[in-house]
Amino acid sequence: MKYSTMGVSMLALIATSGPSHAHDELPLHSTERIQKLETTSVTARRRLEKEQDVPATVSVVKGNQLEAGRIYQLQDLPQLMPSLTAQFLHPRQSSIAIRGIGNNPANEGLEGSAGIYLDNVFLGRPGLAVFDLLDIEQAELLRGPQGTLFGKNTTAGVLNITTRKPVFKPEYSAEASYGSRDFEQYKVMLNQPINEMAALRIAAYKTHDDGWVKNTYDGKNLNEINRTGARGQLLLQPSESFDLRLIAEHNEEDSSTGTLVPYRYGPWTPNAFMFLGIHPVTGQPVFGPDYSSNLPAGTPGSNATDAITHANGLGASNRAYDPKDYKVTLDGRQRTRTSQDALSAEANWHFNGYTLTSITAWRQWQFKPDNDLDRTDLFAVNGGVDARHKQYSQEIRLASPLSDVFDYVAGVYYYYQDVSNREQYMTGPDAFALTTIYPDNSAFSGSGYAKTHSYALFGQGTWHLSEKLDLTAGLRATMEKKEARVVQDQITPLPPILSPLLDHYDTGVQHQKDESLSSLLTASYWLNDRVLGYATYSSSEKSGGFNTNGVASPGAVLGTEALNIDPEKANNLEFGIKSSWLDQRLVANASVFLTRVKDYQAITGTSINGTYAGLLTNVGDLSSKGMELDLRARVSQHLSLSLSGAYTDASFDRGTAPTPAEEFNGPGGTSDSGYGKGTRSIAGNQVNGASRWAFSSGAHLRWNPADNLEHYANAQYSWRSESYGDVNNSEYSKIAGYGILNVSTGLRVTSGKHRWDFSLWAKNVLDKRYFLGLTNAGSNLYVGSAGQPRTIGASLRYDF
Repeated sequence: MKYSTMGVSMLALIATSGPSHAHDELPLHSTERIQKLETTSVTARRRLEKEQDVPATVSVVKGNQLEAGRIYQLQDLPQLMPSLTAQFLHPRQSSIAIRGIGNNPANEGLEGSAGIYLDNVFLGRPGLAVFDLLDIEQAELLRGPQGTLFGKNTTAGVLNITTRKPVFKPEYSAEASYGSRDFEQYKVMLNQPINEMAALRIAAYKTHDDGWVKNTYDGKNLNEINRTGARGQLLLQPSESFDLRLIAEHNEEDSSTGTLVPYRYGPWTPNAFMFLGIHPVTGQPVFGPDYSSNLPAGTPGSNATDAITHANGLGASNRAYDPKDYKVTLDGRQRTRTSQDALSAEANWHFNGYTLTSITAWRQWQFKPDNDLDRTDLFAVNGGVDARHKQYSQEIRLASPLSDVFDYVAGVYYYYQDVSNREQYMTGPDAFALTTIYPDNSAFSGSGYAKTHSYALFGQGTWHLSEKLDLTAGLRATMEKKEARVVQDQITPLPPILSPLLDHYDTGVQHQKDESLSSLLTASYWLNDRVLGYATYSSSEKSGGFNTNGVASPGAVLGTEALNIDPEKANNLEFGIKSSWLDQRLVANASVFLTRVKDYQAITGTSINGTYAGLLTNVGDLSSKGMELDLRARVSQHLSLSLSGAYTDASFDRGTAPTPAEEFNGPGGTSDSGYGKGTRSIAGNQVNGASRWAFSSGAHLRWNPADNLEHYANAQYSWRSESYGDVNNSEYSKIAGYGILNVSTGLRVTSGKHRWDFSLWAKNVLDKRYFLGLTNAGSNLYVGSAGQPRTIGASLRYDF
């Protein structure tokens, strides 16, 4: 069955408000005029304010919208937020980007360019947010540098997730969902007042999916999901002047997520010295000698199929699959285990119009994989990278009373992080012949750690120069101290040809210290009581770091200094307008922006004294410019529509990277751009992971066919254009554009405090095969993270 683009676009609209709780709803059979759109509040300026009153580019997705679209994973949020992209390979190797900035690879020595906050607590790694989005109040996407008010400086923006707080009335719910691939999800929530001063809220979930990647070796599915988690909250409110919110969380996963599908095979180019590809686990490009002379008959030549031919010659099963078939052939284990615990306490004192807030938080996260890294049914390379993360943070801030003249927020912030990794690999008899880098029948390992102490003073104030004109200025001073060490263990015996790349190596304890200032200046003007215009200049800095991967470390060849990464600096200018019309039944917001980033942190190739290696470093400078649009409308008592979109032109201004596989002519050769020895300029290249066009649209219909009975239907369609998985914009790393259509319909039956909600739903109803990210697994083999195919299911929820 074929679907026209116009037909899909007309159907594809996302609800501005999905299924909501009983206390949020209004009688739809009323004879009153059409209701206004729901007023949305945000905390973009560390106060609770109406979204339309805040002169900043903020997108908000309510928790009931997530529930309506069955969106429960971080990597699916871009379906609702066009300016957001998410690269997900597995929980450790995941990242988010805002306006094209931030798709950085996994490395324990570096934070992300886009920050993630959960209940006002900064998450030190994107992987800490890879769990089910449970009992969410809303998610806010703040675009552009957010250095002045949010705890850790970010150059791209902030994803701020807030969970539902305890309330002082009983609320209980239980929900069960079943669907394709034996999908099962169970959620329960209990909210119970203890007395007039205390309330308890507990929410828990369990999710299973058989997976959607077929392993032809044994016929089983991979990318299986097995996740459980719980969050407990205690709200203490002994008086109007004080409240305390205590939160405890636990999440764990034992799955086969992270099974990557062969995407495209680039040509194998034998040279005296060649680019071997990006390390399949550490994410580092590796250059080394060409070992083709040591290989048996069938050694790959220049054809794209030679890598498959060579593997088949060694006894591997055929791997020439269409990537859209979602197939692999693996004889080894595919396992991903994560565990996470967290505690936080937020205290608020209210006095004379002031609010003093203290947020204390602790969190730990563990990641343990066991993967077949040669991606064949040969015994070549198995293993993975264990990671451990611990963090502690303390924030104290003071918010002044709102004033007709001047009001402000000021505070202090401390953040401590201790993160480490341990890489362990086992190789079999086919390792060297297949990979041309790993020795046969060996065990080798390495480790690294990084510790961070971050201190900050910040403040932001708003002068109300007139009833219509405001001027906001903010400043943050940050000082960070980092300590790191990398140890690569000795392989015994070590083939001479592999030294020093896999020789014993120890950096010793390394130290960094960064001091930076972040700033913001915004002028906003009310053209009338419905239209707000604003202009903003902001700057921020993302701290430097240290490449902590401990196997095939570039430092073993290039020296320890090559592992140091300088800070990433961003300057942003944007203009925007926020408006509401037709008695707040139509909201129209738009913005244009220009962001320049200096010393962008990413993977690239480098040359030092004639030695070539790839490493995580400052790849160069980039610019991201574009425009964004957000429309929401309440068309009738029964129908709501929305459309949001983003055009983002994110491209490199300068920098170098390994020459794309389709052009590579050896480190001794010269590319068309004049850069020799296997590298070329990336000026003009599209930033990896950045789609130029993206939009999300949808509709939500609800009506009452009878008293105490409500019928609702939702349709949501999102689309984004092509992007690249590699800095060098290799054609082999091009990710095709794709569109996702989600639909649902259901009935609610209410009887007093009791309500039954039965729904039928379909995610990715057109069964689009798409990829959430690519990586070069070596020998110019690009492998991709396969997005979920069509999933059809049913849910039953009971609120009482």
